[in-house]
Formats: sequence, C-alpha cells, structure tokens
Amino acid sequence: MTRLIRLAAIVTILALGLAAGTVAAARPAKAKLVTVSLQLKWVAQSQFAGYFVANDLGYYRKVGLKVNILNGGPQITPETVVESGKAQFGIDWMASLLHERDNGRKIVNIAQIWQETGMRMIAFKSSGISSIKKFKGHTIGVWPSGNQYQFFALMHKLHYNCSVNTFSCASSTGIKVVQEGFTMDPFLNHQLDVSQAMTYNELGVVTEPPPSGHGVPKNKLYIFNYNKYGVSMLEDGIFAQPGWLKKHKSIAVKFLKASVEGWTYVVKHPTKAGELTFKHIPAGTATKGHMIYQAKQVAKLISAGLKGHPVGWMNPTAYNRTWQEAKQDGVITKTPKGAYDQSYWKAATKGMKAP
Repeated sequence: MTRLIRLAAIVTILALGLAAGTVAAARPAKAKLVTVSLQLKWVAQSQFAGYFVANDLGYYRKVGLKVNILNGGPQITPETVVESGKAQFGIDWMASLLHERDNGRKIVNIAQIWQETGMRMIAFKSSGISSIKKFKGHTIGVWPSGNQYQFFALMHKLHYNCSVNTFSCASSTGIKVVQEGFTMDPFLNHQLDVSQAMTYNELGVVTEPPPSGHGVPKNKLYIFNYNKYGVSMLEDGIFAQPGWLKKHKSIAVKFLKASVEGWTYVVKHPTKAGELTFKHIPAGTATKGHMIYQAKQVAKLISAGLKGHPVGWMNPTAYNRTWQEAKQDGVITKTPKGAYDQSYWKAATKGMKAP
C-alpha cells in the first residue's frame, strides 16, 4: 500500500468512526426497566408457569418491567409480604385472601387466573370408600395453611359436625381428620384412607409412571371432585395493595397484561411452558415430565368457564359461592366488600380474546 493510499484509508476510517459516534449519540438511551416483585403462594413449579413464561419470553420486559419472582411455601403468607412492601403483587386462593382481609389486611384481588379448583380427594378403591358419605369411620388427610377450607365446606354441606377452626370432626361423625403433610407417602402406604390431591401435582405424583410418579392406575382410585359437589372455591388469583395500585396504575396494568399473555401461552403451549418452568425449580425436586404434566393440568383450570373472556376474568357466581362458604364455615366473620377490582384487568386485556 502506498503512503497516499494508506493516508486515504486512515481518513476514511476516522470519518466512519466519527459518523458512527454521531449516530450513537443521536440514538436515544433505552428506557430503564421498572422493578417489581411477585410473591408466589408456593415454591417454583408449573402452578406458576405463566409468570415464568412472561419473564423468560420477554413479555414483562416488553412492557418495561423487570419482575422478581419470589418463592413461597407453607411458612410464607403472601398477603403479609405484599402488605409489608417486600412485593408489589402476590398469588393466593380467594378464601385465604378473604380471611386475611377479614383480619385487617389491606389487599385486593385484581385478576382471577384460575376458574376452577384443582383440589380433589382420593381413596383407593380397595378401601370401599366409593362416596363422600362413606368417609365415616375413616382417617382423612387434610392440608392446613388455608388448604382445608373446601373440605370443611363439604362436611358442612353434608351436615356433619366438623369445625374448620379446630380442624376436626366430632367423634359422632366417625371421621378422623389429620393434618396432612405435603407428601403422598402416608396415602400410598395406606396410613390415610382419604387424601387431598391437586390435579396438577399430587394426583400426578400418585398416578404418573416413574420417574415422575408412582404409577398407580386411575382405575384403582376413587377421585372426588369438589367442583361437582357445589363447594368449590376460587384459587390462584393475583392481588395487590389498593393504595399502591392507585399510585401505580400503569405499572399494575402492564404487569397484568404481560402476565395474562404468559398464561395464554401456557394454555396454548403447555408442553413448552412446562419445559421452561423446569429450568426454574431446584435441582432434583421434580422431573421435567412432571412439570409438563402440571402445565397441562393447570391449563385446564385456567381456561375452564371463561365464557369468552380473556384469562383473569372474575366469575361473580364463583366469587359469591367462595365468600358465602367461607362465611358459613367461620373462615370470615362478615360479608366482604371490595375484595376484588377488575378495572386494572379490564385495562390490561382490552382487545384480548379468550385463549
């Protein structure tokens, strides 16, 4: 290369560099993401697949949010976490939310993600317990921490002398209620005659083939569906503080929009959603197959009874049934007012359709 050509090349490179710098300076800086936190009811699993989907596929980022998803568990009350300001949004079952509101918590449901309860009661057919009335004389495992409300609502409907407050039934009923741990071993070992099981989790633990489950054929089980007994209660709704919502309406709407998009994806692509969620669970706690199984079952609970509405619609009939049962059984002491507000959800889902 001659000296003249080399000089021309240097001038060209410098010119290009200056031009690039001018363009970079003219390009507007990216908007800073707003950080919010979501407190789950339980540990990471496909029960919450929609939020992991919204995070991993960029739905939250697209609306300008960075969402921290916080694990829950039996020792964590989501309402307490949200009211303390450690999270802006929380997930819980409606009866538990109503109970916390009844005790003075300032929280409100802003989107009802699940339309049906996923809770079931199961018994081996070999036990002969072929109906709810045959629970008499048997040991029933019931989960605590707000998971017991539907069971006692069912006992009340049958006019059995049982109490949600004492977690027991009178000896005259012949029913022995024990607080069930969050494992199916006592049921599988026949230490419990009847056990609670969620369709998306424990039922799969019992019936799915190894390594995801224990491979018990469903035709060897009696499965009692709360939805068919008229005592089902709403589960897995999104809530927040009313005061915070008024000050941050746009953030709430953006969060709900992206979350609904995430759940809509789950309904349409449960296998992919389960695979994605599997990346977020602690190593060795569950198989990828079980996360896929969960996502497929959860998708059914979300889309059931939407009646043409987008994900997150509050069915007034289901809401009224939930609070009436909760009040009847002493879970709440007074008729709730303003326990849910769909205005943020309506703004978030404008133009959206049912999945």
